[in-house]
Amino acid sequence: MMHNANNFSEISADNLLIKRARKDPKAFAEIYHTYFPLLLNIAYKKLESKPLAEDLVQEIFVALYQNLDKLEISCSLSAYLNKAIRFKIMNEYRSKAVRIHYSKTVFPFPLCKTDFSSLEVKELSHKLDRVYDQLPRKCRQVFMLSRREGLSQKAISQKLDISLSTVEKHIGKALKIFKDELHEYRLLIQGLA
Repeated sequence: MMHNANNFSEISADNLLIKRARKDPKAFAEIYHTYFPLLLNIAYKKLESKPLAEDLVQEIFVALYQNLDKLEISCSLSAYLNKAIRFKIMNEYRSKAVRIHYSKTVFPFPLCKTDFSSLEVKELSHKLDRVYDQLPRKCRQVFMLSRREGLSQKAISQKLDISLSTVEKHIGKALKIFKDELHEYRLLIQGLA
């Protein structure tokens, strides 16, 4: 790959800045304050959610800081961070698509408005508790944090120190188990909706 002299000097300067940031927090702060607004702008334009955009950009800087000792970039820091935010945005789209898919497939039946007795509702409640208790331990823990405590998948990932994809897999597994186990209750559940 051919690089012109400007690219080499920019990459060299960026690598020197990264090496300085390993020892000097002020150098890292310089990187942060220079690139945070630019990355936030890119993320916000794609996601149309400032809090989500801020979270993704923050994750990039946390990862950058944690990997300063082994980071050696072969492109400009600007290009490196630009690729990182685009990767994060694509992962967010992918995660959102998975969430939408599961929400549509849990109970895909047409809405049915029917009166149900409190006995049927109590029966469903007991069945939900039994299915919940049957979930594998880690899957149950993730599902509880998601559905009962209302934590985001990202927050669960950080709290349990597991990857975001692992959180998604646990939630997907729990939803599938609930769907399979509660198939006979689908009309009752939709009637309560």
